[in-house]
Amino acid sequence: MAYDPAKLAALVAGPDAARAVFAYLIEGLNRDIGKGLTTASVYDLDEMRSRRVFSEDLDAYPAGNFKLLEKNRYYDTVIAGSTHFSSTTIEEIAEVFFDWEKIRDLGFESNMNLPAVASGRVIGTVNLLGPKGHFTPDRVARVLQWQPVATAAFLLLFLQGIETATFLPGDAPLGAGYEGIG
Repeated sequence: MAYDPAKLAALVAGPDAARAVFAYLIEGLNRDIGKGLTTASVYDLDEMRSRRVFSEDLDAYPAGNFKLLEKNRYYDTVIAGSTHFSSTTIEEIAEVFFDWEKIRDLGFESNMNLPAVASGRVIGTVNLLGPKGHFTPDRVARVLQWQPVATAAFLLLFLQGIETATFLPGDAPLGAGYEGIG
């Protein structure tokens, strides 16, 4: 097992549980698969919107306000299909993400989106970027082992309220670096 169930249980029961579990998730993903950049988003499917709640690069991908979801291949796969999406080339990313040029300019050419699924709905995603060819079938399988931890983190975050909750450290205000929808 990729994660320690006893450690997860202790983090869930402890203070600032959402951030603690999310930090454990990021630590494990970094150790097990490595990657270049992580963001995370919550989803309000009743309103067809998402909001970034974590970013390792607030200049490129700020946390902040809700944006409308588009129904496309990503939506069909991750949101409606409740399964991961991964690619190994910038060309594959360009087929799905409008900001593929920004991704390329940041030096990334592969991605993986890990959905957090609860009660049959996607409530959040952990979004990983890496170098070309990074998200091989073996790495994808290792990321998927962390899905229960991701789901626990997002469920804990939802207890704080979808409108304002964030995985960012307490000293990073929601909206830090936010310059509009994107």
